[in-house]
Amino acid sequence: MGNPDTAGFYDELAPFYPLLYSDWDDAVSRQGLALSNLLAELGIAHGDRVLDVACGVGTQALGLLSQGHCVIASDLSAGAVARFKAELERRALQAEVRVDDMRELAGAESGSAVAVIACDNSVPHLLSDAEIGRAFASFRRVLTPGGWMAISVRDYASIERKNPDVRPYGLRRDGDRRVLAVQVWEWDADQYDLRLYLTVESGGRCDTRALTTRYYAVSIQRLLQLMLAAGFVDVQRRDDVLFQPVLIGRRPNNA
Repeated sequence: MGNPDTAGFYDELAPFYPLLYSDWDDAVSRQGLALSNLLAELGIAHGDRVLDVACGVGTQALGLLSQGHCVIASDLSAGAVARFKAELERRALQAEVRVDDMRELAGAESGSAVAVIACDNSVPHLLSDAEIGRAFASFRRVLTPGGWMAISVRDYASIERKNPDVRPYGLRRDGDRRVLAVQVWEWDADQYDLRLYLTVESGGRCDTRALTTRYYAVSIQRLLQLMLAAGFVDVQRRDDVLFQPVLIGRRPNNA
């Protein structure tokens, strides 16, 4: 099973990604405010550098920028980064944006960020504990002492595993186009393929494509253990921030 080309999946999805939301602009605003409140609770000021290492087309980063935060953004998908840059221009916002792999963060200097975020279940695209551990080590490296990481993930322990698991988004309108999106999950032990079927109807013609990616259904308990193993402290789960659980951890002040 499976096509591990995560970048290719999001390259192709980038033009349609906002249509997966019933109101993407509202989601940008709500998530930006929620994350801004979390950062303030953690002692992170608006002028502090926040690194979004899975920015995608900008759902969280755009919201944080609108709240007045200083955001540096990166993503594995060049297509998503290009769409994010277009959204920055459309909204008259500014941010440093680049293509980068969260496992390495080659473009980020050590100790350059006060917070690192990775939302929308991006970390489970890494298909082993070792890969996730590499990413968490990179998060810790780029954080200043005392800086925080925050990731949002699915709670796989609460999800029934059935084959196939069909999850429709519904029908969206985009100008004169109608777009129907449906997820299909197919399980393989502790991993699953996600196929996203996109049907676009315009001018009396329909085009359907299937985009495939793969996830590791890593438990929240295991993610917290991997955060501790990477050297984070004050590790905890928060269910009062976003629509997915948020896991936070702090780089020690003396390390």
